[in-house]
Amino acid sequence: MTQENEGRRLRSSMNLAARALVVAIMALTATSLSPTAQAKGGPQESTYVFQHTYSEVFQAAQDAIERMGMFAKAQDKDKGTISGDGRYKMMKPAGPLSIPMTFDIRIEMVSAKPETRVTVDATRHGGLGGSGWARDFGKDLLSEMQKVLATYH
Repeated sequence: MTQENEGRRLRSSMNLAARALVVAIMALTATSLSPTAQAKGGPQESTYVFQHTYSEVFQAAQDAIERMGMFAKAQDKDKGTISGDGRYKMMKPAGPLSIPMTFDIRIEMVSAKPETRVTVDATRHGGLGGSGWARDFGKDLLSEMQKVLATYH
């Protein structure tokens, strides 16, 4: 009888652990699917400091936007802002994708070394998937700016 009681106790403990695991998985799934957790289409920020002058970086941002097939709708060099939109074209293992995006770029001189900080806030509109598109756009724009800046010297 003792062995039978131990078997029941073990099965009961395993059932309890399995239930706790299921509850934990459900809670994590619900959290990851909630709009606030995914920030679907919400703004995603990317920042980088370039070792170039303010004027060079501002021009590079404009050139990079065009190279990526996007459009600058508003620009203010005195304030260091550029905003725009377009279809972000990205290569994925499954093939090329085109996602509608809007973006705001802030450019500010950090020091006279020269150092200029660029912050890209991007928002994905429509489409499937999580918020990674906006973050990827910011990274790709900063990378394209670096390519443009490499041609300046």
